[in-house]
Amino acid sequence: MRLDFRKRLLASTLLLGLSAPAVAQTVDPAATQAVPDDAAPADGETIVVTGSRLGGLQLQQASPIAVVSAQDFALSGQPNVENVLKDLPQLVPSTTGASNNPGGGVATADLRGLGSTRTLVLVDNRRYVAYDSNQVVDLNTIPAGLIERVDIVSGGRSAVYGSDAISGVINFVMKKDFSGAEIYANYRINEAGDGGTFNGNLLLGGNFEDGRGNATVYFDYTKRNGILQSARDYSRQAQVDDGEGGLIAGGSGSIEGTRFAIGGVNRKFEPDGSFSAYSAATDAYNYAPSNYLQVPQERFLMSAQTHYDVSDALTVYAEGQFINNRVKNQLAPTPFTGSVSLDADSSFLSAGSRTLLQGLDTDGDGFVTSTIYRRLSEVGNRVSSLDNTAYRTVLGAKGDIGGGWNYDAYYSYSRTKSIESQTGNVSRSRVLQALRTTYDTGGNLVCSDTSNGCVPLNIFGAGNISDAAAAFITIPVQNSSTISEQVASASISNRELFDLGAGPVGIVFGTEYRREQGSYNPDFSLSSGDVVGFNAGEGLGGGYNVKEVYTEVAVPLLADLPFVKKLEVNGAYRYSYYSTAAKSVNTYSGGAVWSLIDDIALRGQYSRAVRAPTVSDLFSGASQDFPAATDPCTTAVALTNTNLNASCLSNGVAASVIGTAYDGGSTQIQTVNGGNPALREETSDTYTAGIVLQPRFLPGFSFTADYYKIKIANYISTVGTTNLIRACYGDADNGYTPYDASYCGSLPRDANSFAITDAANTLANTGGVTTRGVDFEARYGLPLGFGAFGSDTSRLDLRFSGTRLIAFDYNPLAAIPDLTIDCAGKFGQTCGNPYAKWRLSTRATYSTGPMTVSVLYRHLSAVKDDDSATTYAVERIKAYDYFDLTAAFRIKDGFTWSVGVNNLFDKQPPILGDNQQQANTYPSTYDPYGRAFFVSTNVKF
Repeated sequence: MRLDFRKRLLASTLLLGLSAPAVAQTVDPAATQAVPDDAAPADGETIVVTGSRLGGLQLQQASPIAVVSAQDFALSGQPNVENVLKDLPQLVPSTTGASNNPGGGVATADLRGLGSTRTLVLVDNRRYVAYDSNQVVDLNTIPAGLIERVDIVSGGRSAVYGSDAISGVINFVMKKDFSGAEIYANYRINEAGDGGTFNGNLLLGGNFEDGRGNATVYFDYTKRNGILQSARDYSRQAQVDDGEGGLIAGGSGSIEGTRFAIGGVNRKFEPDGSFSAYSAATDAYNYAPSNYLQVPQERFLMSAQTHYDVSDALTVYAEGQFINNRVKNQLAPTPFTGSVSLDADSSFLSAGSRTLLQGLDTDGDGFVTSTIYRRLSEVGNRVSSLDNTAYRTVLGAKGDIGGGWNYDAYYSYSRTKSIESQTGNVSRSRVLQALRTTYDTGGNLVCSDTSNGCVPLNIFGAGNISDAAAAFITIPVQNSSTISEQVASASISNRELFDLGAGPVGIVFGTEYRREQGSYNPDFSLSSGDVVGFNAGEGLGGGYNVKEVYTEVAVPLLADLPFVKKLEVNGAYRYSYYSTAAKSVNTYSGGAVWSLIDDIALRGQYSRAVRAPTVSDLFSGASQDFPAATDPCTTAVALTNTNLNASCLSNGVAASVIGTAYDGGSTQIQTVNGGNPALREETSDTYTAGIVLQPRFLPGFSFTADYYKIKIANYISTVGTTNLIRACYGDADNGYTPYDASYCGSLPRDANSFAITDAANTLANTGGVTTRGVDFEARYGLPLGFGAFGSDTSRLDLRFSGTRLIAFDYNPLAAIPDLTIDCAGKFGQTCGNPYAKWRLSTRATYSTGPMTVSVLYRHLSAVKDDDSATTYAVERIKAYDYFDLTAAFRIKDGFTWSVGVNNLFDKQPPILGDNQQQANTYPSTYDPYGRAFFVSTNVKF
């Protein structure tokens, strides 16, 4: 994250006193760089960074928490924005190209690990197009070739930018007044020879009317090849814990030969129709090879922008984007589970199987009720093909209206439509129909109900389903969704209202109207719940609007006094009225910056921020999910702990199966999620305090350190299946005494297998989060008295930045404070992705003549599992260190060629069993692909 400015950095961020490690640097003009840094403006120009609407006030030691320049993107060799930002210490990996289940081929940003819905993503300080009804921006829809820099601002910013800025703001600042043509191409491939990704873009722009106007158009194309989990040794076989501290081959209890449970006894069918005992240790189905490790993607993006200075009082501007993004997710064949009627006299069965079932036919009707777990491999893999089309337009005007007052008003409209086509699904009703069989007059086995061309379904052994039967139960599925946003905004500002003797006072007033509207339209099979394969879900339709007024002020109080080089205070207030249950909402902030001398500045800030519930939070219907969770009644401790044993018995588990794998050894529990129109807004209180050092005796050096604390109440979330289980059954910490037995009603059990099924996990204002930590950064740039490649000089730039996570206290249920867990330094079924206590990033860049060489170092400290009740085979993930190397060469003016290696030492990801996320690891946190190479070229005309 290197940002070299050849002039003053007037960082309005510290008008709000936020934590901000990056500071101004002075660059030796003689140090020529091979990689063009388009973030560096012309001499004397002012840069206004994100965090305040009052840019330009001269708080020279202020800056955003982190700045990623255009040069950083070039040096990374990454064609997608996600892969550059995910390495920042302040971000916890969220959805990425390695996310297959769940996935969707999108990339989202998650500041502080508080969730992508709590990170507000802006483009040029304006809201951008969301990809779904969660109102989250897909980072890869932002035109990377137009990015001048990215400002990352931590802490609540709702008073300045409105809802969603609970953890902070990521603002993409785009190039302005581009003139000429620029062509860029990049190709990267893994050392294994797979995962090839091509990105190419074209940027065209020109000034007109003697520089009063400019028009720019940008085209971008990306194609990324998929990688299956079968392509890596560590991911081709699903791993589970063996119960003795090791890992063994595992998988799903839904198997190709059909596992069937009657009276708590699990058996399986063999290919000849006979049966045998089922063993979770040896019979589980390996679902891993068919899943994607890297989701394939094809994206086309077009962006255009223009502005024209009619006069000092009027500049009109417009911009627009069009994005088409196509991705695929692939899962193993459909697992069909549930209670069915088995024909005890079916010719598909062996004589022994008929005898078994007939002996269990207590009512003599010829059918036996059984819970089955069948992997429908004969139908084929489940494939989701998603086609997203989005567009956005902005029309606005701004200008100087005299007396130091300026105005800016704009209207924006964005809309995304997604069409998903699914294959590999089956109809539950048709499966049940095809399983209920009889004999016709000719002695042939037929469906009892022959409607719809029913064909008997032979699930009694692997590979026994005929093509005709597979075709009968298979159903094509399609759904569509839309999300649209309208924003009308206007503000007036004066950066030199009056002067109290320490500098001009700045003030801004504004108003904003925003409307969000979304819908999800599943076909009948999905909405009725008849589909089995991809998760069923009800439709969604709804929206809301919010009307807001806001103000912000910055007041320099003192200057040029002993120990007070400058003292400035700031404040912001926003009133919002929502059409939802949130109604009237107030957000505000206040802070101060105190420069003792030129070398030292102190800063502090308090902010009250909110996140209003999204369209999805409010209006989404019931949908299925299969989160990782462990039924405590299947564990050995359920036999020895009297409290847990009693809870298992009282919740319907037969005494004979307690402590056994009656759930088939499954590490997932079927769960039902859904929205809640009664949700209220989240509120957060953020405190920051920091120091900035720029010693005059060491030119080119700066250091910043900032403490932060964020506390969120009315947290919008599901409780989580794992936490429902803890509430009902207790955990090792409290001797398995139920925290609140009323939550057991949310964990119904199957009458035949006793497995938990359809756990109720709907959204609510439940629990809260409090996180604390320290951000720090040191930068040092110095010219060197030697060079190479015809240059007498060179330059070395060093940057060391990091985050120390002190605490991350998460309480999923406010009513049960004992469930609070500190996720700092942990990972697992409650905390999710690893929350490393230390996240470090260091870059060293050496430039001389036409060459630039850069090394990036990234560090994640060790983490341990968050579940004290269970001893996993992998309780601790060791610290990880990654190195990237890039070399760039300016072949001639306007022509740059770059090569590089990511994951230089081919570091392999940690391998886990029952406490993994997917692919036997955490693929969004730890590099799942191994060493990768890239080459890129940039040509300017």
